[in-house]
Amino acid sequence: MNDRWFIDTNILLYAYDREAGRKHQIAKELITQCWERAIGVISVQVLCEFFVQGTRTKNKIIEPIEAKSIVYNLATNWCVICPDATLIIEAIRGQSEHQLSFWDALIWATAKKAGTQYLYTEDFQHRQIVEGVQFINPFVVEPKPSALSSGSDYNI
Repeated sequence: MNDRWFIDTNILLYAYDREAGRKHQIAKELITQCWERAIGVISVQVLCEFFVQGTRTKNKIIEPIEAKSIVYNLATNWCVICPDATLIIEAIRGQSEHQLSFWDALIWATAKKAGTQYLYTEDFQHRQIVEGVQFINPFVVEPKPSALSSGSDYNI
């Protein structure tokens, strides 16, 4: 596994959806880190879904000309994984063995093929690991350890 991060469509969409509040801020920071550290990985599927979902007339997030520019920049600067027959077969296996929808299994198989350890998405169970790929939902607020559990504030 490598230090690159696979970014799912929903995270990319939130990064450009200025009306998404907290999710926009978190996703924007995540995408910024990918750019600054040159660690972003996406798939052709993500690029297509981003363009279609981001520019559809109802609930349009961005104008098509801006979306085209974003897709171009991602496609030419990030690691982009293209599906082939082997990847489709792996997704079908993942669908069957891990009870994923086919499209989610294709995202998982693509992240696995890229050798990424982390797949940022809100579509999977947070912190679940499937065959070396860990799903991270950046919008989940994890509880901080309490003083009681750490024992740091008490002499017992």
